[in-house]
Amino acid sequence: MAIPKEPRALMINLMYLVLTAMLALNVSAEIINAFFMLDKGIKHTNEIVDKGLEGTISAMKTTSDDKPALKPITAAAEKVPGEIKELLDYIDELRVNITNESGGLYSTADHKSKWEGKGFTIGKIVEGAEEKLDGKPKGKKNKDVTQRLLVDEGQGAKLKELITSTRGKLIKVLDDIVALNEKTPMKGVKFDKAEIEKLKKNLVLEEIDDEIWQKAGKASWEAYVFGYMPVAACYPLFRKYQNDAKNAAAQVINFLSNNMGNKVLVYDKFDVFSSSKKPYILLGETYEAEIALGAYSSQANFSVNVGGRALSVEDAKAKFTAKPSSVGTQKYTATITVENPLTGETERVSKEFAYEVGVPSVTVAADKMNVFYIGVDNPISVAAAGVSSNDISVSVSGAGGAKLKPAGKGKFIVNATKMTKKGSYCNIVVTNKKTGKALGSYPFRVKRIPDPIAILTNGKSDGTVKAGEMRVQRGLIAKLQNFDFDAQCKIQSFTMYYTPPRQDPVPAKNNGGTFSGTVLNSIRSAKPGGSFQFVDVKGRCPGDAVGRKLNGLAFQIR
Repeated sequence: MAIPKEPRALMINLMYLVLTAMLALNVSAEIINAFFMLDKGIKHTNEIVDKGLEGTISAMKTTSDDKPALKPITAAAEKVPGEIKELLDYIDELRVNITNESGGLYSTADHKSKWEGKGFTIGKIVEGAEEKLDGKPKGKKNKDVTQRLLVDEGQGAKLKELITSTRGKLIKVLDDIVALNEKTPMKGVKFDKAEIEKLKKNLVLEEIDDEIWQKAGKASWEAYVFGYMPVAACYPLFRKYQNDAKNAAAQVINFLSNNMGNKVLVYDKFDVFSSSKKPYILLGETYEAEIALGAYSSQANFSVNVGGRALSVEDAKAKFTAKPSSVGTQKYTATITVENPLTGETERVSKEFAYEVGVPSVTVAADKMNVFYIGVDNPISVAAAGVSSNDISVSVSGAGGAKLKPAGKGKFIVNATKMTKKGSYCNIVVTNKKTGKALGSYPFRVKRIPDPIAILTNGKSDGTVKAGEMRVQRGLIAKLQNFDFDAQCKIQSFTMYYTPPRQDPVPAKNNGGTFSGTVLNSIRSAKPGGSFQFVDVKGRCPGDAVGRKLNGLAFQIR
């Protein structure tokens, strides 16, 4: 920042520098550390996106090797990472620039000299000590460097240009492949123009809205975003723009990949599948199986024949039944006849299947899975072929602190209270009441309910949220994903950091999942350009003795 020679202007600028220094002193170490934690989290997310892009492109190469006509789509996808490289590299350069200009990074020696002799253990968290310093910028609270480099010297303006041009490059990849397909059609490929326009509109790397910073009374976009922003606050912001670019690239690549798989690979190969309700049956029982065409659609026109007997087809499935007269392996051959929609030719596919006919046995099956969970009802079904359900006795033993209660004919509820250790199990013991003979003992592990995911009441856990949408959120909820049991977890507490536009973060703690007090006031005050971070989120699920730590959340307001 240049210091003018005129006395009045000089005095104003000197006062501004003093006020800025005082403002920097008021940014707590906890808030500064939160910026670095957020930066680290976004970096981890970027690494996951990178691996996903590599995997998708690799799968597309495999597909186009089998279908050479699709190579132009793979080539378009391979071009995408290069289209965002200039933006990613420039952001890395900005990060280095503001770090170097603000004093560089702390070294391990710097960290040691700062705390040595003050009763702190180097490299460990000690009450009263700041965070470990090495690897972090010395001028983490410096605001003048960001103003000078990003605003006054125009490096932020170039970032804006690159964001806009990178978005345009990604859109051009889509336009070029559509134009190529119209000029030289690829067999079976037809791009949905409405879907493409929707994708362009919803690219994560959003088009910069100049009206926002103009309404805020700022001289430029870079002044609105970076003006007198602490160096530490720029770290996650830079990483966020890189994340937007990579996610936008993923959107384009996934769209191209879906059009290779969903539009082309239809009925290219056929197979026969048989699914029986009881592949192992007892002598005198009826064997029943469902036979279906692999990779079929509901419009598939095919017929099924087993052993010279034609089967009726309903809802793209045929049902085969048999009643064997002997014990042992029973075999049958199913033949499907289908018209290939790509070639118009009729194809015939046959496959042999087998099932076993055996003697009576007993089974114990968990209705959900082979694990009992603490804090919920775990339903199990017990059946012994050839033995009346009235003559079956079921009990529980072993580890897990479980209790058993009947829940209908052949059904029971298991309630466990303790996790089993490695090598120990909760055993379900089945006995024949009449003979007193044990029919079997079946081991189950006992686990606690998996960690839920902390999300807003709108279902989001991170990303960009409109100010109006944020202001109506009621709180955080703990959602169990891919969990078959009816269990409700609750949010116990969390800490929220609200960073209003051009201001320092405002921390607030909240008990329970419903927003209240300062947190509620901050949520209702959400404005475009601000951000919210939720950390130290704790939740509790049924069966928990104490709360458990859940994921953090981060949102940018637009």
